[in-house]
Amino acid sequence: MGRFLPLVLVAVVIFPLLMPAPLVLSAAVRPPVKINSAQAKKISDYFKKQAFDFLKDHALDVIPNVLSTPEGQKQGTKAADTAGLYVFNLSVGTSILQNITGILDITTELVWAQCACSADACLPPPGTTFDPSTSDTFAGVPCISQRCQSVIKQQCDPDPAANCTYLMQYDDYTNTTGYLGNDTFTFGQTQFPDVVFGCSKASYGDFFGASGVLGFSRGSLSLVSQLQLSWFSYLLVSDGPSPLQFGYDAVPQTENSHSTPLLNNDANPGLYYVKLTGIMIDGRQLNGIPAGTFDIQSNGSGGVFLSTTVPVTYLDEAAYNVVRKAFVSRITAEAVDGSALGLDLCYTLQPKDEMVVPKLTLVFDGTNAAMELKKYNYFFADNNTNLECLTILPSRGGSLLGSLLQTDTNMAYDIEGSRLIFETASAPTPDLKVSLMVVVQFLALALLF
Repeated sequence: MGRFLPLVLVAVVIFPLLMPAPLVLSAAVRPPVKINSAQAKKISDYFKKQAFDFLKDHALDVIPNVLSTPEGQKQGTKAADTAGLYVFNLSVGTSILQNITGILDITTELVWAQCACSADACLPPPGTTFDPSTSDTFAGVPCISQRCQSVIKQQCDPDPAANCTYLMQYDDYTNTTGYLGNDTFTFGQTQFPDVVFGCSKASYGDFFGASGVLGFSRGSLSLVSQLQLSWFSYLLVSDGPSPLQFGYDAVPQTENSHSTPLLNNDANPGLYYVKLTGIMIDGRQLNGIPAGTFDIQSNGSGGVFLSTTVPVTYLDEAAYNVVRKAFVSRITAEAVDGSALGLDLCYTLQPKDEMVVPKLTLVFDGTNAAMELKKYNYFFADNNTNLECLTILPSRGGSLLGSLLQTDTNMAYDIEGSRLIFETASAPTPDLKVSLMVVVQFLALALLF
């Protein structure tokens, strides 16, 4: 039977967050594109069918700039590129705590929440709205402030008291605009004062119930930087709550963890890069991947970085071709057309006789830094199309490790030590009363491939 992992449908928003979207000044906002879609409310075969049909007909034909596919192919955009997004709750303000829901995104720095907006520019329910007038501690960030000038680099209004405004453009049809403010953020029982975030006045595109985005990149406006986090970790689980932890709570406590350095790329300083040194199939190192395939190049291209907003994994074409060939040679079934799902290597689903696929292991720089994957990390079975497909696609310009590949692996980011520590999740979900732990809430439960 197909394994359906909990992901969030974003019907209009392909969310190409492979590369941090620029913050720019804009006097006007692109009008919204109206595309009707069913709200995701519960897991059901009916909903999965409806959602899949919508994506098949309407998914945007977009591949992010940082990666391109061979010969202009737009693989993955019909389904696999539709971001499965993890969303969690927090409170903003004082006097009256106001709850907001934000998409967890480790590739962008801006933290923003929906504030006052006109009817045609508001996010639809259940997205909530933050009212800064009810908070005693809210204050706008002046345009003339150093933070506004250094990060957003805009031309100021002649009025020195004018707020710092921004436009966050995610793709041609998805953006948000507003002004920067600061207020107290509350996670669990712990408060953080003076957090700078975007107070959105207009948002276009479908964020499917979220009221904003929480940037966890390495940028100066991200929560990682503003909260001065020494550690943070997340565990994207397939069938339950996904914990996000800060500080000491995020430090791995088991003996089965593996460590690899986090690399810097001056061209994309906000992304979390790692050094992938090899790929193993059934315990054997794959030969044929050219040396340097996964290295960051002098012009900033190449390299391997992580994402929580893109479900599929992209491998540089030179490596992907070798991996694909290895799978084809070891799987006895005959490959079939996977264009219905936007995926490349697919087979006919055999519900009563599960297809055996080779075991995939990623090898990173570091002592015994091997990530042993389960079948569901890189193969997906879809009952609607009767297809079972590899959720890895080719790219040019770099490689990306998506959220499906990270599922059920605890990913701990040691910011001070500049390293990633990963460990297979074998213990029960941690006690939800632990300080500074936020449990991810799912807006919908369906894997839309």
